[in-house]
Amino acid sequence: MINERGSTLIICLILLIPLMLLGITAMNISDTQFKLAGNLQFEDSAMNNAETAMNTAELSMSNGTIAAGVIPDNGFITTYISANGPITSGLYPTNSGIDPFTLDWTGSGDNGNNYSVQITTNQNYIIEMMSTNNRLVGSSQSMGSRTSSGCNQVNTYRITARGTSARGATKFIQSFYSVLSC
Repeated sequence: MINERGSTLIICLILLIPLMLLGITAMNISDTQFKLAGNLQFEDSAMNNAETAMNTAELSMSNGTIAAGVIPDNGFITTYISANGPITSGLYPTNSGIDPFTLDWTGSGDNGNNYSVQITTNQNYIIEMMSTNNRLVGSSQSMGSRTSSGCNQVNTYRITARGTSARGATKFIQSFYSVLSC
């Protein structure tokens, strides 16, 4: 018991400091990865909401809920007021000047959200007319030696859907949709 000066204690403390720093670093990295995974989950939720809104808009056009086949003067069976948007929300005629990416998706008119169709709090869409009575590519009235009386003209629409998540992640998707016009 002669010459005991506590060198073992000092060596152990020196070895424990790097181990402690390694443990703290591992905790910080795992916390960051947890936050990244959560953010990706919220982005996926926003994308799912945008896709649901897009599907709803396309279904509304395909089943006739939104009458888009017959084209009146303004592009839709609706009245368009440039100061307030359309009376039928979410429907915009050709050259309306609407930019879906800078649009106030919350709306500000007297009738609530008059800029977009709001499906739920996190799902909205707008439909813009792009062109009318276009001939389908590769189609004609005469096929081979026979003549067809089928319709081969379409009106084309651009659907922009917006989805948000609980944490505020926002995703936009766009689709072009054609409806027979005859």
